[in-house]
Amino acid sequence: MSARSPIAKRPEERERGVILILVLILLVAVTALALTLAQEARVELAVATQRVDALRLRGLLDSGIELAMAEVRADEEDGDSLSAPWRDDPAKFQELQLDGGRIWLLLSEPDPGDGREVRYGVRDESSKLDINIASADQLLALPGITQEAVDGIVDWRDSDDEVSDQGAEAGYYSTLDPPYTAKNGPIESLDELLRIRGIDAYMLYGEDRNRNGVLDPGEDDGDGSFPPDDADGYLDRGLIDYLTVFSRELNRNKNSQARLVWSQAQLGEIRDRLTAAGASGPFVQRVQLVKAQAGQASTLAEIVFRVGQSSRNDLAALLDEITVVEGDVIPGRINVNTCPRQLLSGLGLEEGQIDAILERRLQPDQDLSSPAWLSEVLEFAAFAQIVDQVTTRSDQFTIQVVALLDDRPRFMRAEVLIDRSFVPVRILLRRDLTALGFPIPEARGEELP
Repeated sequence: MSARSPIAKRPEERERGVILILVLILLVAVTALALTLAQEARVELAVATQRVDALRLRGLLDSGIELAMAEVRADEEDGDSLSAPWRDDPAKFQELQLDGGRIWLLLSEPDPGDGREVRYGVRDESSKLDINIASADQLLALPGITQEAVDGIVDWRDSDDEVSDQGAEAGYYSTLDPPYTAKNGPIESLDELLRIRGIDAYMLYGEDRNRNGVLDPGEDDGDGSFPPDDADGYLDRGLIDYLTVFSRELNRNKNSQARLVWSQAQLGEIRDRLTAAGASGPFVQRVQLVKAQAGQASTLAEIVFRVGQSSRNDLAALLDEITVVEGDVIPGRINVNTCPRQLLSGLGLEEGQIDAILERRLQPDQDLSSPAWLSEVLEFAAFAQIVDQVTTRSDQFTIQVVALLDDRPRFMRAEVLIDRSFVPVRILLRRDLTALGFPIPEARGEELP
């Protein structure tokens, strides 16, 4: 019998080697499976955490929205001015601490005359120019706009196919890639303006791309970073801060009673309503005489001119009780108490007249409940000229609410449009602004990544 080779292995040794290899393979497989499951668990945990954070942030945002809605609902003043309780109140709306986080109601607007840069509250839509009602002259008074853009807006919203001097209709838009047609109807959102000839993103949004109302470093460095800017140390806001598509008021007096339509009103109704509103006897008689002599009028200006120079109290009664608009809603009138200078300029007023208006409305002891107060700072002809285009009431408001968690650097922003002419106050529009970034970096002590 020959001797066995010293390197030859017994069958049981070979079996143990095979088993060891199988065990190692199994261990590798189990380890890989465990790592995969751990990774999936981490992903699921991260997703679950994000969902919980999103729910927490949504709750904070909703609390801010409810706060703003409660403020505008509780405001029972006849007029809305720069001193309204829903507007520019840091004690109520700046960094309000709630359970698990903080909220801000950020008010971004052009300077209404007091020179302040940052405000906290909500903004009334009547402080803006309704783009579907605005005349070409009103549009042309806006900063940064061009005649081409104005003509483009007019052609886009009108119902015909006639082209303005620098405008465009279907013939132009059909040549674009991809082609589309002119709207020939009301503009439904401000973003729609980007489809109009002569309007680009810079004209619409300006330099304030994060919509915080402040000139941030990246918005004042020329071509150094996005967004494009002119590095002049001044914030160019863009048309979006001056325009709206949601501006209307109820055609009712301060007691929520439907106004008398001039063309339909009887002499006795006019007498009773004006007398109840506190108008003087001689003034009531003059209004009745105008009605008897000229029963029809297409504008309030015609009535005011015919009645003639009158006291503020008498004019306030007339404007509150009489209307030339049939229907329950008057669209697009500008709140003369809260609008920026550019909108007053678009009404055809001179710089001195605008200065007088801005100065008077900043005085906290003034009664600004009726547009009749303008008759005390303007010549009678100038007052009558703009009386159809102005108001001192606001029913639609924009809320920009920001929420930040206390325990981690996560935030959420939203813009909400509400209408208090409904009972209860109704939300008309809500959109997420989180992608624009956290607008108040100093609240965290650092920039968010």
